[in-house]
Amino acid sequence: MATSADHPLAACATEMDFDLDLNSINIVDLDFREDTLYFIETVKQEFSKLDKRCVILRNTKNRVLVILKDGKMAVFEEMRDSEIKDNAPRTQFIIQHYKETMPKGLAVAISVRTEKKIYTLSCKNKKLHFKEGTAPDKIDGKEQDVLFYQEGIPGHNDKMQFKSFLYPEYYLACKENKGRFKLILKKGCQDEEGSTRFLVQNCTKTDS
Repeated sequence: MATSADHPLAACATEMDFDLDLNSINIVDLDFREDTLYFIETVKQEFSKLDKRCVILRNTKNRVLVILKDGKMAVFEEMRDSEIKDNAPRTQFIIQHYKETMPKGLAVAISVRTEKKIYTLSCKNKKLHFKEGTAPDKIDGKEQDVLFYQEGIPGHNDKMQFKSFLYPEYYLACKENKGRFKLILKKGCQDEEGSTRFLVQNCTKTDS
């Protein structure tokens, strides 16, 4: 299984920008067959479920991400190791890895199993929320709102960024609002505070 270290993406990685001088390109006359064109037109990006891991997520100030009791919002709070364990399973997030038909990065979904329900993080319509239900086994056009690309940060092996699949300019981030540090969807990932950078620590599920 590939890990984020296998995908050394630069911080704030974006889709490739092909700005080419067409006059400098040598045009090659290729004999495309009809079945080849049919394949190109019909191939679709699909995601199939691979392995998963339990993680604790922290922001750059070492605050721990915890989902609230309503299951719809997550905030970062200062916690000792004992408090992280005491607040499980709300501090234990599941990163589900996916295999792509046309690999572009490390595709993941982020879920959490609370005492009664499972929620999966969604950025539908650029609005971040946890929706009830597990991460899909297969994604072939629907439910792409739960997909993110987990990107490594050069020089920081333990820190990651999560870019929305549907909205490549948007990243998961931490934002302070009235004394609370909320998990949000933020356009761009360049700021002095490093709001889009997260420490990802492996953990062992303590709930049944």
